[in-house]
Amino acid sequence: MEDDDCKNPNKTLGIDEACISIINDYNTSVSLYSFFNECNACSDQLWTNVSAKSNTTLSISTKWPLHMYYVENNLQWCHTTYRFVEHGHYGWNLSRESICSSIYTIQEAINPYLPILAAFMVLTIGALINITTKFLVNIVRGFLSRSTEIDHDDTGPLDNSRQLDNEPPVIRVTRASTRIRTIDAFRGIAVLLMIFVNNGGGEYVFFKHAPWFGLTVADLVLPWFAWIMGLTIVLSLKSEMRLSISRPRIILKFLRRGLILVLLGLIINGQRGTRLSDLRFTGVLQLLGITYFICASIETIGMKSQRNYQYGRFAFLQDILDAWVQWLIVFVLAAIHLLIIFLLPVPGCPRGYLGPGGNEYRQQYANCTGGAASYIDRMVFGRHMYMKIHNPVYGTVAPHDPEGILNTLSAVLIVQFGVQAGRILFCYYLHNASKIVRWICWAIFIGIVAGLLCNWSKEGIIPVSKNLMSLSFVLTTCCFAFLLFAILYYIIDHRRMWDGGPFIYAGANALFLYVGHYFTMKNFPWAWELNDPTHAATLAMNIWTTTLWGLIAYLLYRKDIIITV
Repeated sequence: MEDDDCKNPNKTLGIDEACISIINDYNTSVSLYSFFNECNACSDQLWTNVSAKSNTTLSISTKWPLHMYYVENNLQWCHTTYRFVEHGHYGWNLSRESICSSIYTIQEAINPYLPILAAFMVLTIGALINITTKFLVNIVRGFLSRSTEIDHDDTGPLDNSRQLDNEPPVIRVTRASTRIRTIDAFRGIAVLLMIFVNNGGGEYVFFKHAPWFGLTVADLVLPWFAWIMGLTIVLSLKSEMRLSISRPRIILKFLRRGLILVLLGLIINGQRGTRLSDLRFTGVLQLLGITYFICASIETIGMKSQRNYQYGRFAFLQDILDAWVQWLIVFVLAAIHLLIIFLLPVPGCPRGYLGPGGNEYRQQYANCTGGAASYIDRMVFGRHMYMKIHNPVYGTVAPHDPEGILNTLSAVLIVQFGVQAGRILFCYYLHNASKIVRWICWAIFIGIVAGLLCNWSKEGIIPVSKNLMSLSFVLTTCCFAFLLFAILYYIIDHRRMWDGGPFIYAGANALFLYVGHYFTMKNFPWAWELNDPTHAATLAMNIWTTTLWGLIAYLLYRKDIIITV
């Protein structure tokens, strides 16, 4: 089908679009077929028909490599895969004399990733200016304080103020000053990244969720949020038990927090429609609230009031052995999840199917999207679930919910890994090096297990899929969480090379920022409509949106306003 955007010089191509001119030298018409190489054994999609001895110009998507071929006299010719670049112009000659000629470039494309490089340089320069300014301010303050001391020594005491100089300085204790900076920095990175990708991420593919299999930057934010939430369970529980609050009362507090998260999630979902029949029951905050309550309850029941020193030669595994009951319960839940996924019969679908359906496997399992997980969600929620049925790679798929019932059950393991990181933080509180080594060991261990499950690719026995919250996805994202937290802890709290700013400001009010950005999304001054959207313009707007929320977080932090549930 011809596209005016490629033929009309007064029109510009959109984001992730390019042009290709097809020249047909055959005496018969040919049919062009194409599909994204990202699609696994996809059914052939008719692209366009080109009549004999003619040419046409088409617009094509550059998001993923495109697999193409043409059919002439019922024969397939020239299967080829090509990665097109945004706003480039390409050509392809189809003829008997030069069968399967290569795709050639008519007009070179501008590198679409230059805006990212420019943004990175601007942010880096800004950070360096900030660091340099702080350094100079500290030098000036130190010089002025020494000058004041010298003046006092020269002039002698005029009153009792000299005696006061020898007294210890008054330290102002605020809510923010009592928080662990690494936790807030980690959580701040997660929530600011979530705001950035939810607002578009500059419309880059790697800042969007993977079509079905694989892992992108956007796929990391929810697991990281759940992981650090698990770590704070230990912090909260330790505080409650130091006050001698009974365990049933602690569980009720965790239940209240979980219900508030679920309610906030439902309120966010309510923005998208006014009818109850359109309300989506599931969501990110609902998943976080339920998994929070489950893991917090398990930890409350199983946590020992005092540390156990009776493990002898296995004392280095104390943080694990003290929590063997909690791990056993979570492993049982993970086993139930796997058994349902692989053994539950789904009408018209093979057992254990984990694919996206739609065009995959030449539409053989078109209505099997998500297998058992999505089937259960459709049976339980009906229309009260994520109803998006268009996939950019696999075409029309059956409704599925990334935060459905089985996905929530699988996410319990993510929170539990965060709980384990919290145990390490408080169990070895006098040994920073031991904590860092243990976090890295956990990252290596679960990373290896994840690699074995997915065959060190995005597919395998259990493929990496955020849409299904698959076990390999859970382990991979938690591996990165352990690594990131270990690095942040080393830099911020162990070596004190960085104070965690500006991420600690966002991390202190992460829930407020998350809920607030949904209510202000696409509204001025956080965002505005672009007449001619490009990667550069969209990226600049999305960075501004994230920065604005960062500034709001900073003001709240300076005012010592910390909003929690």
